[in-house]
This record gives sequence, C-alpha cells and structure tokens, in this order.
Amino acid sequence: MNIFDNIAQENREAMLKCINAYTKEFTKGDFVLSSEDSPMLMGVLQRGSVHMVTEDMWGSRSLLCMLEPGDLMGETFACAREENYTIGYQAVSDCQVLFMDFGRVMHTCDMMCAFHHRLIENMVKMIAAKNLEFIKKIDVMSKMHMREKILTLLSQYAAAAGSQTFVMPMGRVRMAEYLCVDRSAMSRELAKMAEEGLIEFERSRFTIKRMG
Repeated sequence: MNIFDNIAQENREAMLKCINAYTKEFTKGDFVLSSEDSPMLMGVLQRGSVHMVTEDMWGSRSLLCMLEPGDLMGETFACAREENYTIGYQAVSDCQVLFMDFGRVMHTCDMMCAFHHRLIENMVKMIAAKNLEFIKKIDVMSKMHMREKILTLLSQYAAAAGSQTFVMPMGRVRMAEYLCVDRSAMSRELAKMAEEGLIEFERSRFTIKRMG
C-alpha cells in the first residue's frame, strides 16, 4: 500500500504544498530520521532502502524492520507527540525521502479537500499494517531459544510465501540483527538444523522440511 493510493496525480501537488512536504536525498549509511529531528516530522521512503534500528549505550544493535519504497517512518513518534531517543532510520542504499508535517497531515485544511481525507485514511491503514509486522517481531522475540526464534521467523516467511520454500529478503548479518543473536552462533545453528533435516538452505533460499 502507498500513502498516495487513490489520490489523482493532479491533486498531489496541491496536497503536498498543503502539508509542507519536501524531498531530501541521502547516501548509504546516512541516518534519515533521528532524535535530532522534530517529533512532528514523518517521512515516506520514495526510493532506496532504509532500516529501522535501535542501538543501546554499549553499541548493541538490533534491526526492527526493513523499509522499502512507499513505507512510512517516524509516524508513531509524531502521532504520540513523543521525542524519539532510541530509534534510528539508516539508509542501506542511496535513497530519497519525502518529509511532511504530521500535524498538517492529520488536520485538514479549510478547503476540506477530499484527497486529504484519503491521505489520512491511507496513513492509518499503513500504521496498522506496520503494527502487524511488529506483532510478528514480538512473536519471534518471545521465544526462549535461538532455534525457536529462527524457526518462528522462517515459518512467518513461509506462510507469507504460501510455500515451504521461499527467499529470505535479508542476509545473515541483518537476520542476526533482527533476531538479536550473534551471527556466528546463528550460522552454526542453521547448519545444525540442516544436518538434522529441519531445513534446507542455499544462500537466501530456504525450505522448511519439518518443525523441530
């Protein structure tokens, strides 16, 4: 889904002006949105890829979710009117982001434009979809052991693909960050699971043979 779904192209220019929107370019490694930015600022990724990450004071890093073109960022903090002290949005490729004022998005202008109401409706649906992704993350992280976390994550992707064979969208480093585990330990566990006949994998292609 895209925040501009069902909004005619000819209406977008007026709408973007109404909500004080502007675009900005970033290079790989840049932090797109951080605690230094206004809590009322939200963005829509237009091009490239961004990771939503968190890092504690000891440098331990966790991948919360991967954002692709059309995805929102910063909307939760803007909606709650809370400062963001813990979450960062880091570009993993050169990218372009459309920024907008959340207050302007949520409060329709005097013209009461029909497309503005559609914008709000689209945003609410997208926030709900992201919340579902975080529920999946909680399901994974609620497991006690690494193997259970891995199997839960793999089963989620298998269910989404509608097949026991699927392609993981993240490499081993990102997968370890997502699971909050050591990458080497995770790689050993994957190899052990393959030896036991639980899974098969070649690079990013996985097949679940049976659940452990």
